[in-house]
Amino acid sequence: HEKYTDLMIVMAYMRYEETREWEDSYNTVAKSSPRGQAYEAFKKAKAEKLIDALEVRMPGIKENIESYYTSTPLTYRDYIGTVDGAIYGIQKDYKDPLRTFISAKTKVPNLYLTGQNLNMHGVLGVTISAISTCGELLGKANLMEKVIKANEE
Repeated sequence: HEKYTDLMIVMAYMRYEETREWEDSYNTVAKSSPRGQAYEAFKKAKAEKLIDALEVRMPGIKENIESYYTSTPLTYRDYIGTVDGAIYGIQKDYKDPLRTFISAKTKVPNLYLTGQNLNMHGVLGVTISAISTCGELLGKANLMEKVIKANEE
């Protein structure tokens, strides 16, 4: 609908050093270990600063936020195992791309992967790897035929 949305994702850069105070902690859904009130206050202050900046670009958004969730470099570190909580996943080496290559098709029958680390980093990487994974499932030639046909309509 033109006037509202059910969900919005807002991302902003945060330096790992800002979370150094809590770097010895580890917290996931599977292994819950809350980082304490100071950490929650830190995240709330960061979120409010980001929401204030968003309000400048989208007047009225602040009063229409029902709830929000925050994550920090520690969240990324704990869930995806990157040493410094990098949101872009594993580091690729352009000089030796096969060393960090991750295939969409795995050795486990009917288990396929998709996401930012397969082909390239970030949002575009997610999109490209989704196409790659679909190609494994549907056949690359068949998928490309469907894409070309859809663009002709």
